Amino acid sequence: MVLITEIKLENFRSYEFLELPLESGINLIYGSNGSGKSTIIESIYYALSGKSFRTTETNNLIREKHNQLQALIVFHDGKTVKVTKKTNNTAVITQNKGQKKENYTSLVKRFPTCLVENKEFFFTSSNPEQKRSFLNKSLFYVEHQESKKISELKKIISQRSGCLKNKDFNQIKYWDEQLILIEPIITKLNEKICSSLNKQLSSSKVVDVFLEKNPWLRNLSIKYLPGYPENTKFSDSLAQNLEKDTILKRTSSGPHKRSFDILLENKIANETLSRGQQKIISIILHLIQREIIKTNTELDPILLMDDISSELDKENSNLMLKYLIDNSVQTIMTSIEKAHFATQKDVFLFHVEHKGDTSYVK
Repeated sequence: MVLITEIKLENFRSYEFLELPLESGINLIYGSNGSGKSTIIESIYYALSGKSFRTTETNNLIREKHNQLQALIVFHDGKTVKVTKKTNNTAVITQNKGQKKENYTSLVKRFPTCLVENKEFFFTSSNPEQKRSFLNKSLFYVEHQESKKISELKKIISQRSGCLKNKDFNQIKYWDEQLILIEPIITKLNEKICSSLNKQLSSSKVVDVFLEKNPWLRNLSIKYLPGYPENTKFSDSLAQNLEKDTILKRTSSGPHKRSFDILLENKIANETLSRGQQKIISIILHLIQREIIKTNTELDPILLMDDISSELDKENSNLMLKYLIDNSVQTIMTSIEKAHFATQKDVFLFHVEHKGDTSYVK
């Protein structure tokens, strides 16, 4: 079980200093736009993954006029993870009060999180890179050893791109052969993940809960896209695109372009669904991914949900809460309003306010 009992922040964005105790069950952090709600979710995600979902430049996480941030996560068993990040330096991660230095790969493996955040809410129309990231995360926990093939693929693509820029056709041929060898492995792994997602879509508790108000979910499915045209051998696609790739100086088709479509009655879902319906699908897919990770690791991932109330009506909010109360050890979520959540038992409320350039939690 992974359960956070407290987070401590120092000079993390708008927080000069924060000590926030957290509970098992649902923790709702609410407040107006710009108050600092999302920063709390971001700090947990950053401390446990090394990434921010709001910026690619981690120096931006450090409070203005300071040169260092700290984020400390305390778990129910007394274990701690502390991240210290200085401007323009790599973050230093220590565990258990500085006794052991860590790297993010091992940290992510032991303390899984599932993040549902605003730019992914409309997953049906999100870009292929976001969808690849979703597949890669599932692979990391379900097929950890095999997921290393993704790193091999990145190396092959990088080497081939370099050869394309230099028009080194002998080396291009070599890297083509490597790409053709790894493609069926990558495709098989990702097809397995998509098959698991489809199986869960037809039998998962979370889908059952939402079906009460959303019977259209019965016709939802995932279709894997391997990164090159259907009914075409990958080797043929690679050969056909060589001239174009040479002009573009990059590999235009292949498993590095893999993605998936979300289908409703075998039609692409974002062409027919409302924004609220798309958000429901995104929430369901992330909760299903969480179930898959839990089944394969025996760890219950911490669920982080940012800006949860936008686009979701009261009935669907209540259905989601019903599922989370029964099936999540810990959920930490943010919302502009508390009205949908305040009447629910087992929901712990934290109000964020912003004064001057500093955020506070009450």
